[in-house]
Amino acid sequence: MTSFRLPSIPFVLMAAIAVFCGTSCLNDDNLIGPNCFDGILNNGEELVDCGGPICTPCDPCENGVWDQVLGEQWVDCGGACAPCEVGFNGQLDPGETGIDCGGDTGIDCGELCGDGLLNGNEIDVDCGGPDCEACPSCEDELLNGEELGIDCGGPDCPPCPTDGDCTNGLLDGDELYIDCGGTICPPCDGNMTWKANGTDLVADFETTCSMNGSNTLTVGGVSVTTDGIGMTLPEPSVGWLDGAQITLNESSAPAGACTYNSPSGQTYTSALAGANFTVEILYILPESGGIVVGTFGGSLIGSDGTGGISITQGTFLLPID
Repeated sequence: MTSFRLPSIPFVLMAAIAVFCGTSCLNDDNLIGPNCFDGILNNGEELVDCGGPICTPCDPCENGVWDQVLGEQWVDCGGACAPCEVGFNGQLDPGETGIDCGGDTGIDCGELCGDGLLNGNEIDVDCGGPDCEACPSCEDELLNGEELGIDCGGPDCPPCPTDGDCTNGLLDGDELYIDCGGTICPPCDGNMTWKANGTDLVADFETTCSMNGSNTLTVGGVSVTTDGIGMTLPEPSVGWLDGAQITLNESSAPAGACTYNSPSGQTYTSALAGANFTVEILYILPESGGIVVGTFGGSLIGSDGTGGISITQGTFLLPID
C-alpha cells in the first residue's frame, strides 16, 4: 500500500497558527481588496487591470480602437503595433467580397453593420450597401442622421421651417440653438456635466466659455463640490465645423490641453505621457455671442506624473462670451 506524506509544516507551527487565527484570519479587514492585478474590471479601469485613476495606462495596441493619431493602420495593428493581418486590415484584399469579409474569410459582410467601422460593403459607417440599412438622407421622411427635424436641419439638410415655436425641438427661426436664444425664445443657459471615476458631476457652480480670435476656444466648469475642469481647444485642422474632433494629449500641449482639479487639491492634466482626451464639437457658431455644443472624455494623468482620473460622458452647451 502506497503511503502519502503531508507537506513538511511542523505540527507545532500548524497548531500555533490555528490557535492564533481561530476563525478570524480571513475577514473583510485583511482580505486583499480590488486591485490592478485581479483580472476584474474595477477601480474605474478603462480595460481589465489597466487605465483609470490608479492602474497603469492601457496598451493602445489592445484597446479595440482605431488610433490613427498613433499611426495605426487599422484597429490595434500597424504603425507601432503588430502588423495587420490580411483578414483584418481595413482593406479589400483578394478573396474578399467586402472589406475584411465575404469570400474566403468565413465572415458575412452583414455581421459588420454594427461595429462602428467603415468596412464590409458599407457606403458610410454601418449603413448603405447591399448588407446594411440605408444611410440617413434628407428625403427618407425619417428623423435620422444629424437632422434637427424630419429631413431638415443639421449640417447636411436644408433648414427647418419656422413658426416661432420655442418648444418644437427644432433649431429654427433666429434661435441660437434648439428652442433658445434669438428674439423670441428664452436665453440659452450654459450647462456642463461629466463623470469623474464614475461619479456624476454637474457644473452648477460656474461655467465659462470664450474664444480668442478664431484660433482658440476655452471651456470650463466647476461643480458645487469644487471639482473643476478646463479645456483649451485649438482650432481643428478642418476648422470650427460641426462634428470636428480635437485630441488633447502630450503632443498637443501647450496649444491644447485639459486640466482637472479635484476637491482634494490634486491636479490632473492631458499634457503628460499616458493621457488621452477627446473633445467632439457637435454644433458651433464660433464667434462672440455664438454657442458651442459638444462632448468630452478620456484619461488624465496626475500633474506629478503619478495616478490618473477617468472622465466619461462629458457634455456641454455653452454660450460663447
